[in-house]
Amino acid sequence: MGRVTVAIPTARRADSLGRLLAALPAALAGAAADVVVVDNAPDRPVQDVVAAAPLPVRYLVESQPGSAFARNLAVAVARTDLLAFLDDDVVPHPGWLAALTAAMRPGVVAAGGPVELDPLAPRPPWFRDAGIGGYVSAHDLGGALRDLVAGEYLLTANAVFRTEALRAVGGFDPRLGPRPGVQLVADDVHVVRELQRAGGRVVWQPAATVTHDLPAERTSRRWLLRRAYLQGRSDWLLDEEVLRRRRAGGARVALSWLEGELAARRGNGLSHRDVRFHLVTDVARTLGAVRQGLGWRGGRAPTD
Repeated sequence: MGRVTVAIPTARRADSLGRLLAALPAALAGAAADVVVVDNAPDRPVQDVVAAAPLPVRYLVESQPGSAFARNLAVAVARTDLLAFLDDDVVPHPGWLAALTAAMRPGVVAAGGPVELDPLAPRPPWFRDAGIGGYVSAHDLGGALRDLVAGEYLLTANAVFRTEALRAVGGFDPRLGPRPGVQLVADDVHVVRELQRAGGRVVWQPAATVTHDLPAERTSRRWLLRRAYLQGRSDWLLDEEVLRRRRAGGARVALSWLEGELAARRGNGLSHRDVRFHLVTDVARTLGAVRQGLGWRGGRAPTD
């Protein structure tokens, strides 16, 4: 394994960033790595945390708000063939980098691994990781090392890319991804699609795991419903080129998806509280997609 850049975009999460940096020496396990923290808050609230890191860290500031801008700065400054990303609220497991980069064989342009939710964080009885865990970044495509198939994706909370391949597809789309005031997502889904369209292989590496924070606020119904709604808006933006040509901005596509999810929830058993809440998030997601599509048809693109 050659030298790797490990990039960590961050925005006002000093505590979780500190935990991540403390875990990095074991996660890197002596590998040759350039660690870069990109602070997406102009007042630099995590600068002291970075200065206290147990290993050398390059500290950069991206003043343009939005995670895509922070990630694209990392893409621009990387001087290594491989560029790995971690979110600022994960803890990579020991040996993480070696496991992740082992998947980068010839022809492979990206690889990613599991994102597990903090197993010690309390869950409400209506919250089930396998149901709505994806809304709080749980991600698991199984225990086999394999190529991704159509419709699958990686999370930039735990992924590595060939730097030049990222640059060739234009990096991360700033229409997508979290930014102040609106927590859109799917920037990682979009970049995986673009890499595959360009002919690159994208691989799932189950041996490279990170644990994601699960703060109490993210297990509230209100937070999860808003997150599902914004997922729907992100879904529409992800397929905007096709959906904006459809009647009513592709509303029927979203409603058809909801019909399929309703059938799945019935199969899961609507007598269960977690299944009923999963269905409510499905409805919220559909409303987000419809609103985004109808907003475009009305001559404006909703931004908040």
